[in-house]
Amino acid sequence: MSLETPDSYSRILESARQEILVSGIMGLRVSAVATSAGTSIPLIYKYFGDRDGLLTEVLGQIYFDFTEEDIANAKKWLINNSGRELMGPELADLFPNPFKDHIRHRRIWVARIIAASLELPNLRLKLEEIHLKIDQEFDEVVAEIHSLIGGRKHFSPQVMRGIFRGLSFGHIFTEFNYSHKPSDEEWRELIVFLLSTT
Repeated sequence: MSLETPDSYSRILESARQEILVSGIMGLRVSAVATSAGTSIPLIYKYFGDRDGLLTEVLGQIYFDFTEEDIANAKKWLINNSGRELMGPELADLFPNPFKDHIRHRRIWVARIIAASLELPNLRLKLEEIHLKIDQEFDEVVAEIHSLIGGRKHFSPQVMRGIFRGLSFGHIFTEFNYSHKPSDEEWRELIVFLLSTT
């Protein structure tokens, strides 16, 4: 039962993604993916080589989607603020509150995927490729922001990436005591303060 069709590859990926989101990374079963996708285990192995190959492809896609979301939001923000000279308070909107449920969910999944990449060398290589692309897009966004903030001191895109990722991902430790998260107002005040000192 190969059931190979033109959309088999994408059906397998979507089924694997759903299986991972429900059962976790370690819970991925190729047989369940084959059943859900309406295909066969040998076809999955034909496309991906083995379970690790399937995991690498799906986790890479999930990781890309989560990291690309920040870039897409920043580009949308830039379009909405085109032609305005900006100061710290306006720029604070570029730093999503890491305690919002949606961002928290992403952060937890990113941590899981990074942890999996320690066991899956090809996934690590895929994440490195993703970061090359994302970093290039991030650098373009930072250059555009620099053009909007006038004569203020500009930090390199590398520094800005570090700050952005540190503020977002660094809160993974909050998961151990989530009841002590800051309010939206406290988060915004922190970002405005940090931006005012740069």
